[in-house]
Amino acid sequence: MTRDKQESVMSPDTEKTHNLEEKLAAADGMISKWDTKTTNTMLFQSNPLEAGQYLTAIQNLQQLMEKLSVVDSSSAKMIRAEHLMQMSMARLRNEFHNILLSNSDPIDRSGRFSVHSSMEGSVSRSSCFSSDDDATDEDGGGGTPLSARPSIDRICDLDTIPLGAVEDLRNIVQSMASAGYGRECVRVFAVARKSVVEESLYNLGVEKVSLNDVQKMEWASLEDKIRKWISAAKISIQLLFAREKWLCDQVFEGFTQLRDSGFADVAKDPAARLLSFAEAVAASRRAPETMFKVLDMYETLTEIIPDINEIFCENPCKGVQKQAAQCLVLLGEAVWGILTEFENSLEKESSKAAIPGGAVHPLTRYVVNYLVYLYDYKETFLTLTADKPMDLPKGLAGGFAPGLDDDVDVTAAPLSIRLGWIAVLLQCKIDAKSKLYKEPALSYLFLMNNLHYIVEKVKGSELKSVLGDKWLWKQCNTVRQYAVYYERAAWSKVLSLLAEEGISGVSQQALKDRFKAINVTIEGVIKSHEGWVVHDVRLREDLGISISQRLMPAYRSFLGRFERRLDSGRHSHSHVKYTADELENLVLDLFKGGAAVSSRRSHR
Repeated sequence: MTRDKQESVMSPDTEKTHNLEEKLAAADGMISKWDTKTTNTMLFQSNPLEAGQYLTAIQNLQQLMEKLSVVDSSSAKMIRAEHLMQMSMARLRNEFHNILLSNSDPIDRSGRFSVHSSMEGSVSRSSCFSSDDDATDEDGGGGTPLSARPSIDRICDLDTIPLGAVEDLRNIVQSMASAGYGRECVRVFAVARKSVVEESLYNLGVEKVSLNDVQKMEWASLEDKIRKWISAAKISIQLLFAREKWLCDQVFEGFTQLRDSGFADVAKDPAARLLSFAEAVAASRRAPETMFKVLDMYETLTEIIPDINEIFCENPCKGVQKQAAQCLVLLGEAVWGILTEFENSLEKESSKAAIPGGAVHPLTRYVVNYLVYLYDYKETFLTLTADKPMDLPKGLAGGFAPGLDDDVDVTAAPLSIRLGWIAVLLQCKIDAKSKLYKEPALSYLFLMNNLHYIVEKVKGSELKSVLGDKWLWKQCNTVRQYAVYYERAAWSKVLSLLAEEGISGVSQQALKDRFKAINVTIEGVIKSHEGWVVHDVRLREDLGISISQRLMPAYRSFLGRFERRLDSGRHSHSHVKYTADELENLVLDLFKGGAAVSSRRSHR
């Protein structure tokens, strides 16, 4: 046998060694070419086809190392293979980090992503890299397919990250995790994506704010932050964190523990900080002016909790679910605390300054509008009382608020009773404030103005269903009664002077004195009304007509019967200061406040 033939016939061990050497040399050629120490060019970005070949070389190297570990785990080939594996992992780590940075666009202040275009041309490399059909977690867990979370796809705008880039990331994870470097992928992923989340939250106005910070804030500043939070909470949960969840599911597909750990590292702390602001607001001062913003926060959190429960469903993030649920409870408790404080503030209100002109008191406007706005949140209140009865004021236990319909069901409509009770408290306050006026007529005018304002506000809002038709009918009657009381207090003296009984036979001088008294009394009434107001045009017109209907017939009759007896004198007409038409115009011009003063004076 010739020497050539001898060399061509190798023993099985020699042939196996030769094959191992060839495979090791092939892997060495590809991996060394992209050594991070010799080139800064990004492989996946510059040469997609060769990137697939690079991943295949790593896969072959891994298979080679498995064989070498059986043949000779301490051989020179094994040492060389381990060095190549470390070199390849360094390259993949850099590639992984670069792809993440190239597609790390935060949300801007408008709540939109500024999509990076550098990777838009990426092509799928699934055909270039063949891997096992079912990848396994390096920690032994199985993957949850994305199709099991369809609503994440629904929530998330999938176009914000190019799918080619996502596939590159997934392939790198599969390669590194198979080599035992999965945790390194999680670390790089978490650092890169958390910075995106943090910047996005900053852009949306979400800051780290403590309870102490919230308690020290002026209401205007806190209101602004709450407004930003309401917008940011929806965008953060339904878009930002949903995107991160989708991305994490895609990148770490098939590696459950890596996926869950990666998402928790990215999103758990920022999400907790987002919720901590709501917790701080719920635990801070319970001033009445905070009610509606707290209700808005409650409704916002109620809306996004299903998304929170879906996005943060894995064990490492369960704390976010619990925090959100507890935060909702705290906001609900804050609502009741604020409502109680509102009632207490109303009961304690004790201002002693009479409102000029008997106008509608600011307290009336504030409380009624507060109740109107409050009832806009009736569905939220029904949710809050679904599993527990509302604490009602002491006087309402087992009964109904004074002034409400007798058939109101306290157990079925606790909010209605609560709001009705506040309306009763307001009426009591208005009654007390009417006593601040020295003139009885102005006191009744004040009562009429304020109760009429309440009635009209109730008629035009859902509060009508709270207080009922019977309550409205009763209050309308009371408004009319106040008007009657006002007319009696303001005009009874004039009407008594216009009475004709017992005056037919008096002397000329006595008649002159009666005309003088009538003039002085009318002038005094008109003058006293300067600055008195009835802002509601319809009410003002009705009141003027009512006064005119009572006063003018008596005045015209008195003038018609007795003015002629003074006509014989040279200055007889000087005893009649106002003609009937002049007086009627003055009456109809009442209650317009200071704007009508000059007009009245021109008639004197």
